[in-house]
Amino acid sequence: MVVKEQEIILRRARGYAPVSITLPFNLQKRTLAVGANQKSSVAIGFDNRVILSPHIGDLDGIASVEYFKENIENLKRIYSFNPELIVHDKHPNYESSKYAKVQEIERKEVQHHYAHILGVMAEKKITQKVLGVAFDGTGYGDDGKLWGGEFMLCDYEGYERVAHLNYFKLLGGAKAIKEPKRVALSLLFDVYEDEVLSLENATTKAFTPSELKTQYLMWKKGLNAPLSSSMGRLFDAVASLTDVCQVMSFEGESGMQMEEFYDASVTTFYEFGFKDGIIDTLPIIKAISEENNSVVAISKFFNTLVEIIESLHKKYDLPLVLSGGVFQNRVLLGLVLERIPTVIIGNKIPPNDGGIALGQVVGNIR
Repeated sequence: MVVKEQEIILRRARGYAPVSITLPFNLQKRTLAVGANQKSSVAIGFDNRVILSPHIGDLDGIASVEYFKENIENLKRIYSFNPELIVHDKHPNYESSKYAKVQEIERKEVQHHYAHILGVMAEKKITQKVLGVAFDGTGYGDDGKLWGGEFMLCDYEGYERVAHLNYFKLLGGAKAIKEPKRVALSLLFDVYEDEVLSLENATTKAFTPSELKTQYLMWKKGLNAPLSSSMGRLFDAVASLTDVCQVMSFEGESGMQMEEFYDASVTTFYEFGFKDGIIDTLPIIKAISEENNSVVAISKFFNTLVEIIESLHKKYDLPLVLSGGVFQNRVLLGLVLERIPTVIIGNKIPPNDGGIALGQVVGNIR
């Protein structure tokens, strides 16, 4: 896709892969990075080069896992490559992580969102510390929670998580990923608690009265309700509150539909809280739930995200790097590029998990 004259690869398919990235340093060990579980790709690193494989796909079945292994063997054969180090995501249940753990070579983990930012740094040959913004649907955090709305100070030595969205519960666990109404309802419970049971809005109308009571009990007791700081899920919540999307038929549907509602003539934004590194989204949720105009609500939401990014950029005064699947949203990315022209994004690697493997390689240069 092209946004503000910047070309962005969403999937490195035939003709675009494998791709060779030249690094601004030499790797100490021949490294195999096995990427993430969705939109999988793998990479090998040696000397000052990283070779990123073609798109493999989601590792959600026997056939795709076998294809994943086949791609690794193909890269090893073509480049006469024998790894000394294997690097994988921190998520213990990823098929890529399981593969890495049975290999009889040195093994390291690289946190998901850190890898997102490192991938862009490697592509752009950045050697100084940056403020990385990683917005996506999910990634396993250092605390065992599901991250996805992250601000990190990053270099190749490591990272510091300096800000993130407040945690909220994903009602029904994996079901919440496909049903924006569950995420919105959870956040409404955070704002109004049991008063939600008597509220009438687009989200509450998507449930029967008995379902609302059941969901409230699940929220209150934390049953099948993992904690998340995901920006992707916050998009889902807003899509539900504005009645744009209650149940998704494909990944990213809510954000794509919200693009169509953005009105550039709306220049205001919602107030948000920020304390001790936590970006409080509850004032945003409350304001949107009280907004009668979906175009205004969605437009102000996009504007608010830009305000959040710009405020933290000013606070740390470092090069700003964006990555993660949420930045495939044309409206959000376009607004940030317009407001902060110096922002750095990847052009050769996807912002989604297809670029994770590159970041994993360089996350262990020392």
